[in-house]
Amino acid sequence: MNHTVLHRTPLDAAGARAVGLERAPLEEGLFRTKAATATLESRDLESPFGFDDLVGSLTADVPAGGAVELGVKVRLESGWTEWFSLGTLDSEGWTSPAEARGADGEPDAAVDVDTLKLRGKASAFRYRVRFKAGRKAVRLRSVAIAVSDDEAPSAPPAFSAGPWVRDLGLSPRSQGDAQAKYRHDICSPTSLAMVLEYWGRGKGLEQVALAVRDRGSQLFGNWPANVAYAGSLGLEGHVARLESLADAEAEVAQGRPVIVSVTFAEGELPNAPINKTRGHVMVIGGFTPAGDVIAYDPAGKGKGQVRRVYPRAAFHKVWRVRKRGLAYVLGPTFPRAFAVGAPVADLWSKPVRRAGLKLDDEAHRSQLLYGETVTALESKGGWVRVRAEEQESFHPSGGWQGYPGWVRADVLVSARPPKTGPIVRVRQALLQRGDDLLTLSVGTRLARVSENGGSSFVRLLDGSIAEIPSDSLYSAPPRPTAASRAEIIRTAELFLGTSYYWGGRSGVQPDPKIGVDCSGLVSLAYRIHGRDVPRDSHEQKLHARAVRRASLQSGDLVFLTDDATSERVTHVMIFTGGDGLIESRKSSGRVLRTTFLERFGRPLAAVESGDAVTDLSFARPRRRRLFFGSYF
Repeated sequence: MNHTVLHRTPLDAAGARAVGLERAPLEEGLFRTKAATATLESRDLESPFGFDDLVGSLTADVPAGGAVELGVKVRLESGWTEWFSLGTLDSEGWTSPAEARGADGEPDAAVDVDTLKLRGKASAFRYRVRFKAGRKAVRLRSVAIAVSDDEAPSAPPAFSAGPWVRDLGLSPRSQGDAQAKYRHDICSPTSLAMVLEYWGRGKGLEQVALAVRDRGSQLFGNWPANVAYAGSLGLEGHVARLESLADAEAEVAQGRPVIVSVTFAEGELPNAPINKTRGHVMVIGGFTPAGDVIAYDPAGKGKGQVRRVYPRAAFHKVWRVRKRGLAYVLGPTFPRAFAVGAPVADLWSKPVRRAGLKLDDEAHRSQLLYGETVTALESKGGWVRVRAEEQESFHPSGGWQGYPGWVRADVLVSARPPKTGPIVRVRQALLQRGDDLLTLSVGTRLARVSENGGSSFVRLLDGSIAEIPSDSLYSAPPRPTAASRAEIIRTAELFLGTSYYWGGRSGVQPDPKIGVDCSGLVSLAYRIHGRDVPRDSHEQKLHARAVRRASLQSGDLVFLTDDATSERVTHVMIFTGGDGLIESRKSSGRVLRTTFLERFGRPLAAVESGDAVTDLSFARPRRRRLFFGSYF
């Protein structure tokens, strides 16, 4: 198994002990020194499995005379080890430590150039960064620790088409073009040179090789050294243990090539320019429609032989199995993916701090739940402009994309949330994490580790384990059922009587009497069903399947346009069966039950999708058009 911890945001580093440091704005990194010497020490970081291998990396801006040293310690069955140095970065480059072993010479743990190797299994780790300021402050941008064990799936994940079916089109470089004294040893810097050029930081091949050369081991393939050099050129980067080719596909989908390490015996990697290798580095630059790997292999003789296509299963074996998914991922600061690490985060139209809560503030665009993903586009003054990827919206110039807005930087984390898992089904769920209580909203997706005696144990984004009553969670069936429709209605009923809140989309609010808006109610109800629908009512209609009255079933949606002549939908309700509806109604200021007869003066039996109706909910009734839609 593989696990990577990346600390890049203020919330990532929460609980760390920082001495002689001050927080840096998100666009600059994590911390900067404010004293001649400084130390950052993380809290205990639990691993989801026992690991016997650890690789660390960091990116930092280090002025002349300054230095940063990365160290780690791990928790073995016998207790915590002492600190091990993984290397030091200064303005001249990276220096790995001399080989170090455990206390009293016992080989429980040893550093081999860039990797801490363990004789037994460890369950947790801490990292420490020690700083020496130079002529200017040292700025730490990120720290990453990747751990693994020797277990790996025998076959790659099943392939399906997606935005990763593409070729990123790197400019090929061959290590054979370097001087004879370098060419056999520089697959890593040659791969890095291709990715640097891709990101507009092109450098000469030998210039890159000499810059990344580890001044301790004299090797060109020290992974943290390669990452640190890319960081000195303004890129974000970290060493990772990717779990599968699916993780590489996700990076390619975002336009990010991935540098990987492979090992293979003769004949194990068809179409390779070399027969075998104990260790070789190349770039994953895309995937074919069949799922095979498009690689830029620096061992190719001349630029025309660098681009290769490797069979998916063979590549999985030589990379994920043989090298434990070792990779380093590089890219610009923005855009990049984050997750929400607070129970709920407010999404605003502009980055302005509010003095108080207003239920009808149209600048309040939406709310994001714990674990939801965003793409960060820029950062300034403690705010981040994002696209909320689980709340789609339609932009005429760009088609369907995440819902735009601004969130506070201190609600974001770098961890990857679970792709699937049970959903919180109660309006507010209490989770016990050690001595702390955490409140999460209905609709929050969690990663369940185990279940026992009516309690479920879930892994949170920071790696810690929390306990939650099992009946607070709901696992949506693979395909919708009658129970799915009932669960949607039951979820909407959780908000009955609460206040209408413009942009509201959470069960966790400053006041329990505060609720959601109309499309926020639908969004939360459908997350229980396992479906992320667009954020606003108009887009919810665009994505829904149009249905006639005869096909309308409980859990389907009823849409209203702004007026009888407009095509713009401005309200949505949930059909509960019979003549019933549930809605969050702005004109009434609350979430309520109603009927077609009460709302329009006509029962459902007298209404058809597309009809003009009279909306009686206003003090002065108005004409609107009504449409039915379904996501089933």
